[in-house]
Amino acid sequence: MLSELNEVTDHLFISSMRSVNVAALQRKGITCIINCSLLVPNYEIEAFRYVPITIEDNEKADISQFFEEVSCIIHEEHAAGGRTLVYCVAGISRSATLCIAYLMKYQDMTLRNAFRHLRSRRRIIRPNNGFFQKLIEYERHLYNQTTVEMVRVPNADSPDCLVPDVFYEVCKGIVWLRSNKKYFNK
Repeated sequence: MLSELNEVTDHLFISSMRSVNVAALQRKGITCIINCSLLVPNYEIEAFRYVPITIEDNEKADISQFFEEVSCIIHEEHAAGGRTLVYCVAGISRSATLCIAYLMKYQDMTLRNAFRHLRSRRRIIRPNNGFFQKLIEYERHLYNQTTVEMVRVPNADSPDCLVPDVFYEVCKGIVWLRSNKKYFNK
């Protein structure tokens, strides 16, 4: 999963840096590359439109400053008949956040549906909590309402431990497995 180019739509892909090589890009018909990683060099590959996005993967980073720019680039590339790849180091947080913002703006998805759709295409996505808060604000900006909220984690050591409620959908299976662990260790 980490080393795949995952198709989000017929014109948008997400991946980790490990997946970015000319052969894979050509196989998928990628014409635009959006690199939102800091830890790897920004390689400009000829024959591709290349867009570096400088953002750290931490909860305090303001990724929302890139929502409109990246969404417009993906939309324009699609309108011109191209395909876009958005990648970061692992293809889990930064690139996922930017893909979700695009899905909300140009595919008319709610935040909840955009998260579910992207997760169905790349199971390992998990925007950090700060990025998710920015996505909630962006959804409110786009639709004057939100479909995801930050909720307190039960039994957390800190009362300010908040996560997006969609993560509970992801965690249900894990909780069930842990609660039934005794049956699997026989």
